[in-house]
Amino acid sequence: MSMQFVRATSVSEARSVLVTEGANARLLAGGTDLLVNLRRGRPEVGTLVAVSHLPELGMLESDGGQVRIGAGVSHRMIERSPLFLGAMRALPEACATVGSIQIRNVGTLAGNVCNASPAADTPPVLLAFDARVVVAGADEDRMLPLEAFFTGYRATALMPGELLREIRIPRPPRASGSAFEKIGRRKAMEISVACVAAMVSLGDDGRTLRSVRIGLGSVSATSVRARGAESLLACKVVTAETLRAAGEVAAREIAPIDDLRAGADYRRSVVAALVARAVARAADRAKADLGSEDEDV
Repeated sequence: MSMQFVRATSVSEARSVLVTEGANARLLAGGTDLLVNLRRGRPEVGTLVAVSHLPELGMLESDGGQVRIGAGVSHRMIERSPLFLGAMRALPEACATVGSIQIRNVGTLAGNVCNASPAADTPPVLLAFDARVVVAGADEDRMLPLEAFFTGYRATALMPGELLREIRIPRPPRASGSAFEKIGRRKAMEISVACVAAMVSLGDDGRTLRSVRIGLGSVSATSVRARGAESLLACKVVTAETLRAAGEVAAREIAPIDDLRAGADYRRSVVAALVARAVARAADRAKADLGSEDEDV
């Protein structure tokens, strides 16, 4: 099949091409996964629709109590952005583990989300951040929680002709902190054996966990929340015992598989350790945030 290339002039035009060309059309932003797969002969694509150059998808800003990340924003842009220096630093931590700097310069956060790989590094962070996605549809945009966006293994809630326009993250309250932990078979440019992200907010006493959200990757068909562990930790003081218990609960919540990178039992043990470590680091950062006079993220 011959392939045509369309350089879209707007999100509306890109969506129109997707509708017209149907299943044989693919969006091209960073292309770090798509182009590799095309060289391998899958998927079969008739039209590539380039969108990375569109200004409306390059937005990265704090607006009305939320951070808005356009679909064209690269991992490297997030790594270097001052928006994530405080309580939201787990996101640039996760972005920094995605491939090499060359890959992160072009690969986009939205692309990582739309690939819906269970082993992707950034979706667990976005789940812990309670992120939502804005989808450009036929008549109007629609918004849905990221958790609802993932519908199965490498499957999303995108309908034919739709595209992800932006990701929105609510800015955390004062005395919040986040952390990202990852285990791979090597230290760089490696797919996760398991990864964990935690976002915590502390009470006024600086010790009690007012809220906890934990995202897990590479342990189920999709990135997931560890809701049982979150419930166990809510309104608790961080201790070695509570962290250990939360990790054990998280390990029982997941449905890992045996593959070339690791066995299911190993992944459960890794998740138990990483949950405890991520929550502890996030809580330490929240304590530092509590003592800061700067309420900006």
